[in-house]
Formats: sequence, C-alpha cells, structure tokens
Amino acid sequence: MKKMVCVILTGLVGLVGTATAEDFAIYQVVDMAGQAEYQVLSKVEFAKLATEIKEEQKVLTAVIAAAKKEWESDKENKTTPFPASKIKSRMFKKLSQDFPKKETAEERLTLIEERAAKKIEEDKKDKSKNRGAKSKADPEDASKDALKQMMANNAIADVNRRMAEKLGREVPTYGFVGTAGKKEAKAAPAKEVKKDDAKKEAEKKPAH
Repeated sequence: MKKMVCVILTGLVGLVGTATAEDFAIYQVVDMAGQAEYQVLSKVEFAKLATEIKEEQKVLTAVIAAAKKEWESDKENKTTPFPASKIKSRMFKKLSQDFPKKETAEERLTLIEERAAKKIEEDKKDKSKNRGAKSKADPEDASKDALKQMMANNAIADVNRRMAEKLGREVPTYGFVGTAGKKEAKAAPAKEVKKDDAKKEAEKKPAH
C-alpha cells in the first residue's frame, strides 16, 4: 500500500513539474514605424506583450486623429499631408516552436538574426544603387524625398509621445523615428533647403 502511495505521489509531482515548466519562443515584434526586433519570450512575457499591444490598439486611432488635427493646424505643414498611413499599431509574429530552455531559443535566434542581417545588407546595397541613380537624375526629387521622410519620422515620434501620455507607459520603438515631436524640431520648408544647397555650392566655387 505504501509503495502504491509513493508511486502516485511521484506521478503527481511529475505532472505538476510539466504544467509549471516555462517554455520559450522567438517572436518578431514590429513597432509603429515598421521597425522590427527579434525577441525570445517566455509564455508569461508573451502574454504581457500581447496585452500591451491590445491596449495600444484601443487608443491608437484617437491618438492619430489628435496628432493629425494639430499637424493640419500648423501652416508649415500645409504642403505635406499627415502621414497616417505610415503609422501602424505594434504587431508580433511567432517565428519558432516552443523551446523548453531559453538557451536553446537564443541559439536559434542567433541564426535568424544572422540571416536577417544579411538580407538587410543586400537591401541596403540595392537601395543605395537606386538612390544614387535617382540623385544624379534629379537632385531636387531626392531632396523632397528626404524631407518627406523626416516629416514622417517627426509625426511618428509625436504619436509615440502621445501614446505614452495616454497609456502611462512608454511604447517601445526598435529604430530611430525622429525627434520627440515636431514642436521640438520642425522640418525646414523646401525653399529653405534649396537656398542652403545653393549657398553651399557657391562657397565651393573658387573666387576670381
């Protein structure tokens, strides 16, 4: 009888151990600007992330609307529409199976990051070639594209700041998204950029 009780207890302990064992998986998390980061998360950590993203989704539309309204009230932004389409809710994607050990998941993550880094380098080379050809063909278009990107970064940073105020916590970003808000660093109008470029070119020319 005692022997049977011991076997039952041992089996129960084994079941409890299995139920409470922590699993880990690899996730790709994308911020509001579309920048991605890979993370090894336990089930508890993933549950926290999923909850935070749901909270952000609930308030994002209202926050974007408020940021857009202020943007459009600024006369300096009249020629540049508010880049609402470039601002998305944070997202996640599971990239692996569950691992019983964090170390195993991290080893797999290293391989994923190496592949991702290689692809990024290849994309950069392609973009650099295209940008170089476009810049030679029409420098004015390249300047306008850079200005649009800077304005978009400022808008994303402004929304990020508003989200933090609304939620009472920071919303993580995984790459540079600009200044803390357009009030702190406004983009120069296109005409001023052209004047600066012309001035630099004039300074380069030797005096006669």
